[in-house]
Amino acid sequence: MSDALRLFAAIWFLPLFPFSGVFVYLAGRKLRSAAARGAVFIVWPLLGVSLVGAYVPPWLHAWALFSALLYAVRLLAMRDLRLWSAYLGASAFALLWLPLPEHAPGWLAALGLGIPLALLAQLAAVLEERFGAAYCGLYGGLYLKQPRLAGALTLLTLSAVASPIFPGFFVLTGVALHAGFAYAIGALIVWLLWTWAAVLLLQGFMLGKPQTAPVPSDLSGAELAALGVPAAVFVGAGLFFVTTLLSGG
Repeated sequence: MSDALRLFAAIWFLPLFPFSGVFVYLAGRKLRSAAARGAVFIVWPLLGVSLVGAYVPPWLHAWALFSALLYAVRLLAMRDLRLWSAYLGASAFALLWLPLPEHAPGWLAALGLGIPLALLAQLAAVLEERFGAAYCGLYGGLYLKQPRLAGALTLLTLSAVASPIFPGFFVLTGVALHAGFAYAIGALIVWLLWTWAAVLLLQGFMLGKPQTAPVPSDLSGAELAALGVPAAVFVGAGLFFVTTLLSGG
């Protein structure tokens, strides 16, 4: 495959605006199955990093940072957890273009950003099953009425925005370390916007409109284990591969 054709294919899978519209449409709107959306969050960036070769033209770094910033800003106003996850994925995967070629991200970096979004897709389905929609501000008091659900949502959201100890934190630290100075600052601004968006999202679920009777059930032990065990394995794997993730994955 020629370099031009390879790069053209890669910009669909480490999605750059406006090509990112396909990814957002599939992960945020079209696919109704949580398993299918989870698969997209994992497979999409894996295909992307496999297509990025040794040479990335410098102008493409600017395009990638613009795409990441654009979706990070849009994230601030998004209240639907499906679209929120899709926008965050579009922003996160675009950042994988930024490191210099000798530190090009690999499949571990792609998994470090994609797996928490896949788990968040499963949790969005749980919210939709209980409340009819995974929309922050529509119902609140989650930590009072459904503490297990609130805890899982908080941890998975923190994982998705690459908070410390989660693998995404080491991936983005590696991106910042191995990009040029200006792009590293841009990546940190994107990261900061994600954190702000996560705070707004969690506020909407925890402090929004009080729930009225009948109150939906909390997560069962089996449902909590189905989310918690993969998340714990994910964190452990991130700590085990921390050196690789910091060097590009």
